[in-house]
Formats: sequence, structure tokens, C-alpha cells
Amino acid sequence: MKISFIFLCLLLPIVTAQLRVGFYSSTCPRAEQIVRQAVMQRFSTDRSITPALLCMHFHDCFVKGCDASILIDSTQTMQSEKDAFPNQSVRGFDLID
Repeated sequence: MKISFIFLCLLLPIVTAQLRVGFYSSTCPRAEQIVRQAVMQRFSTDRSITPALLCMHFHDCFVKGCDASILIDSTQTMQSEKDAFPNQSVRGFDLID
């Protein structure tokens, strides 16, 4: 039990360092506002979009970490993660695109 707690305490700074409000503030100051407006606009007509985006995030992070690989389209020669059988229930790609 103590070892698990110590491990989690050591891991926490690594996990929290990956996301930061204002990350694009110098390169694209309106990025967060644009994303928020797009999601809110869709939410006004489809209240299930926010859990769908959360589900997409889970499916992306589950296998090899959060790398947005679920957003890559398949090609004629290679099937992408987006089109893999376990991800057939994931939706919201049109909002991200």
C-alpha cells in the first residue's frame, strides 16, 4: 500500500505536466476560445457530444498513451486506429476535424 502511494506521488508531476491552460497563448492566443466556442455550439444541438469527446480521449490514451493517433485517417494501404474495430463506437471526429 505504501509503495503504491509513493509511486503515485512520484508519477503525479509527470502526468500533470502534460496539460496546461494557456499552452498556445503565444503562438495562437485564441486557440482555447475557438475550441470552447466550437464545442459549446455543438453542445447546444447535441448534449451527448461532451461525453463522446471524453470517450474519444479514453480510446486514444488506452493503448500507447495520449498521442492523438485516433484522429489519423486510414489510407488505401494501412488501416488507422480510428477505423479499428474497438473504436467503431467513437464519435465526434467531425467536430475535431
